[in-house]
Amino acid sequence: MSEKKKTMRAVIEIIIAVLVIIAVYFIIRGMDRHDVRIQQAATENETQRVWKEFQEKTVSIKLHKKTWKFAHPVQTYLFIGTDKSGNEDAEGEEYHGSMADALMLVVVDEEEKAYGILQLNRDTITEVPMLLQDGSANASAQMQLCTAHWYGKDKAASCGNTVETVSKMLGGLPIDGYYALKMDAMPLLNHEVGGVTVTLEDDMTKLDPAMKKGATLTLTDRQAELLMQSRYAMDDDRNTQRMRRQQIFLNAFMKKIKKQNAGDVNATVKLYDRLRPYATTDIKMNDLTALLKDMQGYTDKGIITIDGTSKIGEKLHDGKKHWEFYMDEDSLETSMKQLYPLVQEKGK
Repeated sequence: MSEKKKTMRAVIEIIIAVLVIIAVYFIIRGMDRHDVRIQQAATENETQRVWKEFQEKTVSIKLHKKTWKFAHPVQTYLFIGTDKSGNEDAEGEEYHGSMADALMLVVVDEEEKAYGILQLNRDTITEVPMLLQDGSANASAQMQLCTAHWYGKDKAASCGNTVETVSKMLGGLPIDGYYALKMDAMPLLNHEVGGVTVTLEDDMTKLDPAMKKGATLTLTDRQAELLMQSRYAMDDDRNTQRMRRQQIFLNAFMKKIKKQNAGDVNATVKLYDRLRPYATTDIKMNDLTALLKDMQGYTDKGIITIDGTSKIGEKLHDGKKHWEFYMDEDSLETSMKQLYPLVQEKGK
């Protein structure tokens, strides 16, 4: 089986897991909107050519005042879960993007035959471009990361602004594509696998009497939605706590979807089709059905989060106080090095 097909399998498997919050498994060819375009080589000469191309196109990234380069090619995809705060079905001046309620980077390392997820806190304070309707950005501001999806003339522009914001936040990290999914689709994900089984770590009986701390439940679609999205009804309404609950669902969902794929190679294709009405993406799916028949999985590095400090602040300048998350620079560097083959440039 070709290395390209193996790489395709890795992304397909992790994307379905990430779609607990946002997406679906697939790998693409011919990405044309971002700096890194890696096509798996069939021969040694082609491998050398692709690596040279990667080195020429990929800029260094800067983390914690250090400059880093990649030891070998890596692919990165941003997955976004959007809330209901905007007016995304409108066109023209009536359009207003929703907030990015969940953000995850799926990182695929072909050489190591591994993948992992970097889960980003939507409340992270970072520089956000404030796009105008014509696509230009005449200003930017230090705001919550989730607001990047507010701006833009349409859904694609809002996603592009979010990609740009995440890239800059992570030192200029190249991102190969995005997949945005309305959070309304979350119950559908649970339904498609017949409900996931989880052990609750929080008391959620205010929302559902059956959702007691320590209870092991096979979630109904409504309970899955509550677990994934509930925040302000909880005693601790920091987004870091909701991210932890999302991980619980994600890990359980991953087990069930892998089991489904083992019995039905078309399972991911069916789910992808069901999610089309809810999704916005610049990632193209090619020959997925044929490739699923002979793909092999990669090693899962797990879900990685960046440590930091949460506090109440007024960065949005809307007259209200909101949670703000400030990344720890040492943790950021450590997290990135867990997922990326980073080599520090000498003297930088």
